Amino acid sequence: MKVATTFGASKANHDSVEYQEGIELGKFLSQKGFIVKCGGYGGLMEAVSKGVYEVGGTCIGIGLEAFDRFRPPNPYLSKKILAKTLYERLELLIEGSELFVAQKGSIGTLNEIFMVAALKYGGLKPNIRIVLLGEFYKSLNCFDENFLQNVEIYLSLEEFQRGF
Repeated sequence: MKVATTFGASKANHDSVEYQEGIELGKFLSQKGFIVKCGGYGGLMEAVSKGVYEVGGTCIGIGLEAFDRFRPPNPYLSKKILAKTLYERLELLIEGSELFVAQKGSIGTLNEIFMVAALKYGGLKPNIRIVLLGEFYKSLNCFDENFLQNVEIYLSLEEFQRGF
């Protein structure tokens, strides 16, 4: 069983390029045989879940008890798991996944990216693949080359799909 985890913004306009790309990303990963995990809420998490749902795949949402009080899960999840803490949520998003794909996001997305990059860089998960999608990530060239050797940056979903 192959598992991919996606990260991305919790808020995104349904008409935005990122949201539409999220739907296509979910479809692509599911059609490549991946079970997909995401944060389970709205925005780009919803977009990916919707894409998985539209092609009959499995999408697992990893939520947080504290978030669930004010943020409903998206309706496209096959299964929802609630973590008690942010640490547990991050662990559940990471464990068992071999591929991590991040779309545009904010502090939470960056935290998730840096955690998986640290695990790869530190040799704790040397065989995972970390993909950053979008021009948003071009500015990460401010990091040292050890960090950049552990991630793949693609300007678009199409570019990622061609290189898959």
